[in-house]
Amino acid sequence: MHRICGLGVSLTLLCVAVAQTSGTRVGVTAAGNNLIVRRQVPCGTPIGTLSSGVGGVVLGSSQFCEGHYRLPTRWPNGWEGWTAIGTGGTSYLVTLAGRSVFPNVTAPEAYLVRVGPDATSLNVRTGPGTQFGVITSKPAGSVGWAFEVHNNTSSNTVWWKIRWSDGVIGWSAESMLGAGVYLTMVQVQTKTTLNLQASGTSGVSVQVSPADLNIGAPNVTLPATLVYLSGGSVSLTAPEIAFDGARFVRWEVNGTSYSTRTISLQLLSSQVFNLRVVYSGSPPTDENQFLSGLVAPWPAGQLYQPSTYDGHTRSGVEFAVDFNRASGARSTCNYVTGWLEDCNRPMLASHRGRVFNRSNCGGYGNYVVVVSSVRPSGTPENTFYATLYAHLNYFLQQNGTVVEAGTPIGRLGSTGYSTGPHLHYELRHATLSGSTLTLGTLVRILNNPRIRLSGQPLQVDFNCRVQGLGYVGSPISGTVALGNVPANIQPPCAPYNCPGGITDELEDIPDYSPSRSEAEIPLTLTLYLSDVDGSGCVDETDLLQLLQHFGQTWNGGEDINWDGIVDDVDLLLLLQDIGRGCGTEQ
Repeated sequence: MHRICGLGVSLTLLCVAVAQTSGTRVGVTAAGNNLIVRRQVPCGTPIGTLSSGVGGVVLGSSQFCEGHYRLPTRWPNGWEGWTAIGTGGTSYLVTLAGRSVFPNVTAPEAYLVRVGPDATSLNVRTGPGTQFGVITSKPAGSVGWAFEVHNNTSSNTVWWKIRWSDGVIGWSAESMLGAGVYLTMVQVQTKTTLNLQASGTSGVSVQVSPADLNIGAPNVTLPATLVYLSGGSVSLTAPEIAFDGARFVRWEVNGTSYSTRTISLQLLSSQVFNLRVVYSGSPPTDENQFLSGLVAPWPAGQLYQPSTYDGHTRSGVEFAVDFNRASGARSTCNYVTGWLEDCNRPMLASHRGRVFNRSNCGGYGNYVVVVSSVRPSGTPENTFYATLYAHLNYFLQQNGTVVEAGTPIGRLGSTGYSTGPHLHYELRHATLSGSTLTLGTLVRILNNPRIRLSGQPLQVDFNCRVQGLGYVGSPISGTVALGNVPANIQPPCAPYNCPGGITDELEDIPDYSPSRSEAEIPLTLTLYLSDVDGSGCVDETDLLQLLQHFGQTWNGGEDINWDGIVDDVDLLLLLQDIGRGCGTEQ
């Protein structure tokens, strides 16, 4: 290793060390822009010049020639030759993390990295690209462990996933062509990977201590992959009873069984542990499978922040949740650094069920109820779980249609009592009686260990307040591919006029900050199923629609009693309800 020192002695270290081990990656700094590559010997004829931000690989030890130490190097364009390290305290080359030359940089180990020398501050993002939201920015001199790499060939950029010294985990660019190097490597350390699975349960959350590089949380929902620096130890504790009622049996570590719920692993070297926690007991009930299997109601690749506030419901602050898409997220309060405009984004059904479109222009606005076939324990046979999605701009499914989990059902908006685009989300008991569906008991949806959205706990931190949003919690990722989105169905309540005309396209408006109204949520809602078209009024239009499908097996609102066929029972129910809801809001 050759060391070039400036006059500074601060902790930001003006003294830059360039490793000379064959295979070490190096990058050209801004000061080294147009760096000459020389042929064969250190002072040979020039081959050409390199732009700042380019990364190469060291081929051997340095030699001194004409006032410069020079390294034999190989570059992405195929050049092999000698390049000057620097002079007079100025570095032309600095050491980079990883192995190989772009675009095939790999990360077989973990790398301590420091921000500098060409970045006064470095953005930390939720993903490996500028299209992802900014979590925070790190000033020059900040350090963290880089342990996962992404080669972004479209932008000729190497991105690193880094756990920073303050616990923030995110992605940062290593350098930029023409701009120089943003991250320099300080130290290399081997890493240990833990692959965790569970069997005999529909889901389990394991306590880990200490937190790993990758997730950084003390509780990890399985399956999961954890990454640690080798040389330490980690303990993992499985719960006695999983949230679906299954009981702990044993741990299996690389095929060896352990009967204690807490196990400790010594991470002595670079290795992979395959762990499985086994549960047994009564098979999970339909109810537990339903609650733990709810799908996050937004597409894969999107990250939404849960929030609630005092007075959100009369049942309690944890009985309803609002969602907005996060432009960035942290593992601790205040979790977010900004918001993306969400208006008109497709919202998805969290489970299989029958869709009912309704409007209340002074309350929920345009809302969708999806009624499942799963019965809450201790309730009558005609009571089912249902999810509610409020403040929508448009509907995407015909009223009464049966949909699968992940199906687009509406577009997010700000109709009804709402002060900014967001999704209001509830879980209720829905009771069917004749032609009426009564939405009654609100289920505690926040901080409920039985409930998962795409396998992720739905939690808020009541010690964490964000202005305009109330209490917020850890963001939740979408997991279902969006697929085809049906045409908009115009609802009775006028859709919210999105600021700037934003529709489906991703638009970053960092200063946008939605706030929450304090309108009370009704304790019960009555839906007339004979309102076939969901207009809010049982009238001749509904009768005509029903007659058009009379005698048919049908997936739609015309099948009022849900028996799969439109027949005289449905017709009688509708005729009994003619005029209901007309002139009132549902």
